[in-house]
Amino acid sequence: MSSADESASETEPLTARERLRSKLPWFALAAACLAADLWTKYIVFYPMRPEGSAPVAELTSWFRIIIAFNRGVTFGLASGTSVWILGLLTGLVIVLLIWNLWRLPPTAITKSLALSMIIGGAIGNLYDRTVRPHFEADSRPGVRDFLDWYVPDHWPMAPWIEENLGSTHWFTSNVADVLIVCGVFLLAWMILREPAEDAKAEATS
Repeated sequence: MSSADESASETEPLTARERLRSKLPWFALAAACLAADLWTKYIVFYPMRPEGSAPVAELTSWFRIIIAFNRGVTFGLASGTSVWILGLLTGLVIVLLIWNLWRLPPTAITKSLALSMIIGGAIGNLYDRTVRPHFEADSRPGVRDFLDWYVPDHWPMAPWIEENLGSTHWFTSNVADVLIVCGVFLLAWMILREPAEDAKAEATS
């Protein structure tokens, strides 16, 4: 389905019930993304958590599972900002995303998919940041991260990165971060495609 079709406005306005029915699968997908994020965090930070500071699992030379807490947003940005300010800003963004998802026409499959992924991931990290420290046994503040990535040693760029940056460590993330980044890239891909699709439609009309 082309982006031109996805962005086309509905010829007849949907009733509130029809719109809700068309959005239920996307809300269910967002809930599934949230569940996947919280379930993986629970498994790693409770049943699989080792004693001390040892990594949970050394899977390859460039990927391991660890225990980490991020006080900022994705990739550790804004780590010095108040938890409640970050929580409020994240909550506002989630409300705007849900509103945009609600307003999309039923034909906007790809955009709905991307927004559902971002919403589910964002709610997962918001829970970690503002709710979890007050209700779970693990009360350390911050978002739980456990996917720890390095630049593979066999990559040609690895020696240059280590020499100039001091480490081949890439970043530490979680399932929510992966969902958010994938959703953002999907939206960016759609936005970049739209001018080309519109130009193609004009040329053939």
